[in-house]
Amino acid sequence: MPKSDSNKKLRIGTRATKLAIKQAEILSQEIINKGIEKKDNIEIITIKSSGDYVSASIGPYDGKLLFTKEIDQALIDNRIDIAAHSVKDIESNLFDGLELYGVLEREDPRDALITANKIKNIEDLPQNCLLGTSSPRREAIIRSIRNDIRVIEYRGNFETRIKKLINNEVDATFLAMAGIKRLGYEGCHILPIDTNKFLPAAGQGAIGLIARKDDEIMKDVIEKINHQKSYISILAERKVLEKFGGSCYQPIAIFSRFLNENEVSIDAMISNKSGSKNFYLSKIGTKSSIINIAGDIGQKLLEYYNKSLSNDSIKS
Repeated sequence: MPKSDSNKKLRIGTRATKLAIKQAEILSQEIINKGIEKKDNIEIITIKSSGDYVSASIGPYDGKLLFTKEIDQALIDNRIDIAAHSVKDIESNLFDGLELYGVLEREDPRDALITANKIKNIEDLPQNCLLGTSSPRREAIIRSIRNDIRVIEYRGNFETRIKKLINNEVDATFLAMAGIKRLGYEGCHILPIDTNKFLPAAGQGAIGLIARKDDEIMKDVIEKINHQKSYISILAERKVLEKFGGSCYQPIAIFSRFLNENEVSIDAMISNKSGSKNFYLSKIGTKSSIINIAGDIGQKLLEYYNKSLSNDSIKS
């Protein structure tokens, strides 16, 4: 921030959960490490989101916005300067006047199967066991691998889901490896699953940095800390969702990564809820072409959905 404005703190807005606050702290430290601001001149402002109050299925509500809209509104109202979100929670279309200008370097994008007892793979789960998840993507993939597994709605933040598992409400659940690593969690048994077997949600593992379009100072801050390769991959994944018109309440998975300095791969999948119908696409492009390729993939997923899944994607 300009020296003339040195008394004004850089305000980072985030959800009030333990993981969200940790992610804001990671962002704060990156700003400090880059010499942009001193610790005493950064303020983390926690904001309760609507999603933190909803205990039932959020499908009937307004989706990802439940976890972001209060923070983004604070940004519009100039009560914060940067909104720090898990990218997988960010809607394809942001509020007018806001833009996703960058991301921090992506953490481990894999899903992890969490169980009370140690297992070596998904096949080791007991027959007809009970698995808790609120993600249609995770439900569809696990049921495509093990159709005997019973899946129940399972909401709550990181700590709540772990507590339910420990209390034997379910035999297993899923958490993102990024959250596990950021919180340093070592309880229960953690089985990371390769992305080739369990394709992640778009944006999983990345912390997105949103600012006002008219705030040149914050745009400059974000540009200095943006991890370019992660950002290109994230933009490609979000482009698929934008073209498809999808949300976290459809069984859709997208993952893009750099293979070398210029080549970028992108994999996508859409399924019905039962996992009995799956459509996969995989392409390789360059960092300059991958966004256009992602748009084509999103269009093909939409065409398949309309042709084959629109009547049964929400059926079990």
